[in-house]
Amino acid sequence: MAEPEPNPTSDKSPSGVRARTYALGVVCVVLVVLIVGYGELVASRGGSIDAILLGASHMPPSAIGVLIILLFGNGILRRINPVLRLRSGELAVIYFMMVCGALLASFGLTAELLPNLVGVNYYANPSNGWVTTFFPHIKSWLVPWDPHGPERQFVARAFYEGLHFGEAIPWAAWLVPLAAWTAFAFLFFFLSACLATLVRKQWVDGERLTFPLVQLPLEMVSEKPGDRFLENKLMWLGLAIPILLHTVNGLHKMYPAVPELRIFFWFSEFLVDRPWRDMMWTPVVVSISVIGFSYLLPLEVSFSFWFFLLLSRFQDVMGSWLGYTFINMPLYPAREYIGYQSVGAFVAIVVSTLWLGRSHWRRVLARALTSTRDRPDTDEFMSYRTAFWGGIVSFALMIVWLSAAGVSAPVAAFMLGTFIFVLVLVLSRCVSEVGLLMLQPVFRPMDVWAVFTTRASLGVANLAPLAFVNAIVMRDPRTLMPSFLDAMKTADGVGVRKKTFALGIAMAIVVGVLAAYLIELYIIYHRGGLQLNSWFFLANPPLYWNEAKAILDGPKKFDIIGPSWFTVGAAFTFFLYAMRTRFWWWPFHPLGYAMGAAWPGMVYWSSFLVGWACKSLILRYGGVRGYRLFRPFFLGLIFGEFIAAIIWAIIVAWLRVSGPMIPIS
Repeated sequence: MAEPEPNPTSDKSPSGVRARTYALGVVCVVLVVLIVGYGELVASRGGSIDAILLGASHMPPSAIGVLIILLFGNGILRRINPVLRLRSGELAVIYFMMVCGALLASFGLTAELLPNLVGVNYYANPSNGWVTTFFPHIKSWLVPWDPHGPERQFVARAFYEGLHFGEAIPWAAWLVPLAAWTAFAFLFFFLSACLATLVRKQWVDGERLTFPLVQLPLEMVSEKPGDRFLENKLMWLGLAIPILLHTVNGLHKMYPAVPELRIFFWFSEFLVDRPWRDMMWTPVVVSISVIGFSYLLPLEVSFSFWFFLLLSRFQDVMGSWLGYTFINMPLYPAREYIGYQSVGAFVAIVVSTLWLGRSHWRRVLARALTSTRDRPDTDEFMSYRTAFWGGIVSFALMIVWLSAAGVSAPVAAFMLGTFIFVLVLVLSRCVSEVGLLMLQPVFRPMDVWAVFTTRASLGVANLAPLAFVNAIVMRDPRTLMPSFLDAMKTADGVGVRKKTFALGIAMAIVVGVLAAYLIELYIIYHRGGLQLNSWFFLANPPLYWNEAKAILDGPKKFDIIGPSWFTVGAAFTFFLYAMRTRFWWWPFHPLGYAMGAAWPGMVYWSSFLVGWACKSLILRYGGVRGYRLFRPFFLGLIFGEFIAAIIWAIIVAWLRVSGPMIPIS
């Protein structure tokens, strides 16, 4: 923990962050990319709940681990030469550079991009008919193999099976497709930054969202007089609990004679008769860090996430009792009626956000479209004018890119518009308001398309390039926009201008993408994808081509079920907003309804329940003073679980043993 510095940089001057900070940040980004690349591809064996993923969340353990090392080194520098040490704002800038680098090396880009560009060629065979159905509709500049050639070409075979003696990595084959996809990704990142700039003031100053993922890093780098986070005994007590828990379970994995402290159950273990057994998968997971985050949330938010998960399961039970024929959402663990309620809820949340923030949007438009003396954007990532017009231009260029890839312009506009302005916007709010560590909805833009017409109406010319986009970007949208918003919130906390953070993040994106390409391609070709993470290389790539083939071969009749449940979801969400604006005591939050039955809600609902119960009891019997007293304890729960994840990731990678389940991503 740093001591107060003689000259704190509280004036948000550009000199608050020195040039060497960016240089050190770039080094840390490369280090984090290396850690995530090896940890998630080689050491980790699965995709989420059964694996320790070091870069897949918006508070990645890899970034927290390197930040701890920086704080330790900073403490040494403080004693040797205080002038050389990093200030709190500089540490925060480096941290968010690492957050972006970690995400880019994981679900945010390369871990999804690389396998999906070659998976269709490797898994194609005469029985699935992909060669004749899809290859003619794949542009040669999209992939590192020849779409006019056969399946299992060298670039794909070596990618999955590893290089044979004397073979070299086919770098040249990757240059054009990686350049093309990097251009698309950078347009998306810039558009995300524009959108984050436009909504920040409304979310931070207008609605005062809690930004839970910011609170622990702020405590770690804080230099404010009186802050003694690392000296708080309750913090250390909270930190010890997850470390002890995961140590015992890790030893059980290595030595089965050691008893296990179970943190994972299935409801189906106890509910074996109908109608209860017809519920969608319902795990009970004890995530210590999510319990800690739940304590930081407003009670109605944490309550809604476990309540609406159970409400969705009640709908399953009632459907089974009434003899309803269950249909699942494509590629997601959710019933169709739940999925389309979520679609309606997402759309209603966007509409409500625009309406409730209408005074803010008027100021944004005035600043973007006219010359005005009012300057509400002096301390943002960029000016509102730049964000507004830059967002429009980047969105248009993304449509042009998809059109060049073979998607018709109207379809491209619909898919991108739905993805960015509905999915990404609402999911970013889930991070800013709820602190969700991982993001996965229960629908994609293609599912929204089915509200208005059949998926088959897209045709093979659209479905082929959209399969790549679905796989790489849209199914697991762990995008950078939530981290942009967290960075801007942190800038306020450490007294540094937001443009200073923007510069560091821009450098991190460029360096992180290039480093991730080089590091991960090297790892993959030398080890073979078949021996690496089962989700990225085995399970995920075939999903979207199998789905596209099933759409083309399946029924073409329009189904009214989707639009009907979409209407129900939108209407109910508008009702929730109306009640929230009229009654302060209303306990149901629209985000809980929209996301409660999605994968993060499924995994974390029980931990939200525990965190909600703890905060409710403390507030009831201890009031605000009790809440503040116990806050370090719950931050310690978060800190301890992340430290345990880092330690066990090292052990798993070093000793090649199975580690405990630590549900943080």
